[in-house]
Amino acid sequence: MQVISKEETFILDHKLKPLLMFPFPLLEILTLIGSFVILIVGLRAKPRRYKLDYFPKVSVVSWFWKDGNIVERKIKNFLNLDYPNEFEIIIIDNHSKDETPEVCKKYAKRGLIKYYRTRKEYDRKAFGLDEAIKKVAKFDIIAMTDPDGVCEKDWLKKIVQPFKDPKVGAVMGMTHCGNFYENWFTKLRAVEDEWYYVIAPSGSVFKGDVHFVCGANYAIRKQALKDVGWHGKKTLIEDYETSIKLYNKGWEIKIVDANVWQEEVENLRQYRRQRIRWQGSGMELYSKYWRELMNILKTRPIGWFVFHTYHILPVISLASILLMVYGVFFNFWSLLAGLASFVMLNLGISIGLIKFKKRRFLLPYVPLYLLLEPFFASWCFFNVLWLKLRGKKVEWRSLYNHHYHRGVKLLMK
Repeated sequence: MQVISKEETFILDHKLKPLLMFPFPLLEILTLIGSFVILIVGLRAKPRRYKLDYFPKVSVVSWFWKDGNIVERKIKNFLNLDYPNEFEIIIIDNHSKDETPEVCKKYAKRGLIKYYRTRKEYDRKAFGLDEAIKKVAKFDIIAMTDPDGVCEKDWLKKIVQPFKDPKVGAVMGMTHCGNFYENWFTKLRAVEDEWYYVIAPSGSVFKGDVHFVCGANYAIRKQALKDVGWHGKKTLIEDYETSIKLYNKGWEIKIVDANVWQEEVENLRQYRRQRIRWQGSGMELYSKYWRELMNILKTRPIGWFVFHTYHILPVISLASILLMVYGVFFNFWSLLAGLASFVMLNLGISIGLIKFKKRRFLLPYVPLYLLLEPFFASWCFFNVLWLKLRGKKVEWRSLYNHHYHRGVKLLMK
């Protein structure tokens, strides 16, 4: 048996050590910077409120596809809105083959809503939205939520206020998980919703900020929509496409505390179906809009940096976990960097949750989210890559066999 001398061991160690160390100093620095930004965003987060003194006429819109089980709940929710001026309710039916037409016609005959059925079934939301808005919507302000979303009574009052500024083209409301009580997985979704749709946008408000509207809860000026050539139709995430186009035309996007509660995915199977669409469409977005994205970077560099930093939270969390694991075996400073990063991520989210009175999600769900989400997201990412390698299209798939949403009770708290 060959014996390695002390001199050979010394040489071998010094050859291997640089290979083991090389990527980690840079990774440590980037991870710490990203975590620090997330901590600052959490510290700055607060409800973005406006004085309620502006009430234009509004078209209130929701787009339905395989959601006939919740369409009546949506209509009743819209009818219950407290608004001191005229507003019309438009239900857009993407040529559904379920109970949607039957339910909607009942309310349309009574003159309570406008029911618009698309001429054919589209594979994405933007076509039906624009078709109906062009043909049916009377007013310049269009306020929209997803079919599963339940609005607070003052939602419409709040979401129109930023339009007092003629430079504002769109407004993003705050979206919460209403079925958080279902199981541990929905509680993780609740942490995620609070971060991406509440804490992070409200904590990154400054001159030159960047906000992309979320299709679950936003309002847009019809004049701005026309100016950018209507909703984006190159991917399945028309809300992000439209936001990019608005910024490139000089419009502003604001955030306000107009609250909507939505139904989140309840298990890994549903999560996979949802995230393959999101991640696959995100890849397409950056390939098809890279020039427009670079224009935003040039005009709003700090806002662009903060927006992308808080959007890659799972990547930063994964980096902190890898640094900690690596540090245990090879480098104490990597362990400290990873631990410091993970602590800052937990603090950033936790402080935001406390500010928005969501303490129920603090322990154990914030650290559990930061530990598990990087691996859930990576799993879906590799699924998307596998689909693309096989030449498959990313499609909008139902979460259930018949309906897209289950229609569970949503707790608005």
